[in-house]
Formats: sequence, structure tokens, C-alpha cells
Amino acid sequence: MKKTILITAIVIVSLISTACINKFAVQELNNKAQELMQEGDIEGAISRLESCIDLDETLYETQYNLAVAYLHAKKYDLAIKTLERVKELNPEYAEAYYTIAVANEEEAYLLIDGEAEEVGNGESADRKELTDSDKKRIKEYLVTAIENYNLYLMKKPDTADRDKVEDKIKYLNNDIERYGDTEAEVSS
Repeated sequence: MKKTILITAIVIVSLISTACINKFAVQELNNKAQELMQEGDIEGAISRLESCIDLDETLYETQYNLAVAYLHAKKYDLAIKTLERVKELNPEYAEAYYTIAVANEEEAYLLIDGEAEEVGNGESADRKELTDSDKKRIKEYLVTAIENYNLYLMKKPDTADRDKVEDKIKYLNNDIERYGDTEAEVSS
């Protein structure tokens, strides 16, 4: 009986020690990633944050920080996928919705900006026409952005940037009309 209690106690102490070591390691990696981001080493920050997630994938803050790093690296698909994970871990975390909106908005404008061809001196030549497929993708990105900005406002109704976000929604709705049909318009 004493052996069983002793073995159980050792296992419990081991588990607690491992959890504490992992939390300390995750915090250290998070701190280093934050330093790297401030220094402009986005890829280094991404590497550290991915290591954090390898240690503990349940921390929505780390997942969010990784998504922001992906966004800075213009890895929009990875940012959005990671932000979806953040929403699973903490559905009330308003910043995840805002950042998903930003990622979708940037994807749309990247596609829109791609309609201009550069000439040798870096100036824009005549604009190429967007294909129907491009317009459809732009519309999808903009609609998703609007939906997530609205969710952000619902999750954080007293946010200081409410007017700015509502203006963004109006602007995005105008671009939906410009690049797609008006059926896709989403109200604020």
C-alpha cells in the first residue's frame, strides 16, 4: 500500500513539475518571440512561437501571437488558420475576429493591387482587367472581413475604435459593390 501511495505521489509530482517547466519554457519562448518581432525578425519570431505551440497548443495567447507574426510575414492562409484555432480555444477573444478581418481585407487588396502591372521603372502600366474568378475571391475576402469586423464589435461593444471599424465596414461594402455584385453586401 505504501509503495502504491509513493509511486502515485512521484507520478503526480512529475506531472506538476513537467507542467511548470513547460509553462516556463513557453513564457521564455514567447518573450524571445516578442523581442524578435520588435527587431523585425518575423521569421525568427514565427519559429519561436511554433516551438511554444509544440510545447502547449492550448494557449490561445500564443496562437494569437503566432497568427499576428504570420500576418506580418504576409502568410495570410496560415494566419487565418491559426486565428480559427484561437477562436476555438477562446470564442470570446474579440481581437481574433478583428485580426481575421484584417487578414481577409489584406488578401482582397493584395488581389486588387495585383491588377496593376509594373513597368521597368517601378511605375504602374495600364491596369489589367480582373477576371470573374478574381472578383469572386475579392468579394469572398471582403464579405468575410465585414462579418468578422461585425463579430469583433459584438464581442467588444465598448471598444474605443468602434467608429473606425464601422467606417472600415462601410468602405469594404463600397468595394464589394465595385468589385462584385451588390448581393454580397453585408450591413454593419
